Amino acid sequence: MFERGMNSVPTSTTRSFRVDMELSKVLDEESERMGVSVNALVNMILKRYSEFTRFLSKIDLVIINRELLKSLFDSYPDEDIFGLGVSAGQIIPRDTILFWKKTVTSESVLEYIDKIICRYGFLGTYDETTQNEKRIIVIRHRLGKKGSQFLHGYLKSTLKNTLNLDSSFELTESSVKLQVDI
Repeated sequence: MFERGMNSVPTSTTRSFRVDMELSKVLDEESERMGVSVNALVNMILKRYSEFTRFLSKIDLVIINRELLKSLFDSYPDEDIFGLGVSAGQIIPRDTILFWKKTVTSESVLEYIDKIICRYGFLGTYDETTQNEKRIIVIRHRLGKKGSQFLHGYLKSTLKNTLNLDSSFELTESSVKLQVDI
């Protein structure tokens, strides 16, 4: 059975799986807690796996506690934290995007920021809009002032070293706003 989109292209398919009873219980409890169906929850889990988790070891990512990361940022002098971000942004994003998407385009770079940094990397919440021929991206985070400084350097360097784009930034203690011409 297929659900069909506007162009009569299948948008989903039916699959049947056997799962351990304990796993089934966890899925039931979590779907109830989240207010979604087990089907929707399993789709979220599989999407996360297909877009991110399966690449974790291949792109050399590790998951660390937010407070540990914030402590590491706080241990750097104010004048060095931006440079740390710039330095990391010179190599990591390009290599990661090439491995993950096989090509560096404006869309793959923005998807990297949205998915790898924010949605699955849990460093912040991504929001985007377009105004007056500019793409405006805001990332809200809980990494403090130095987290904003690091993200500023990292994102500025990412955009410069992947797309050769200059960008303007506004920072607060809990957000980074960037604008790029489109």
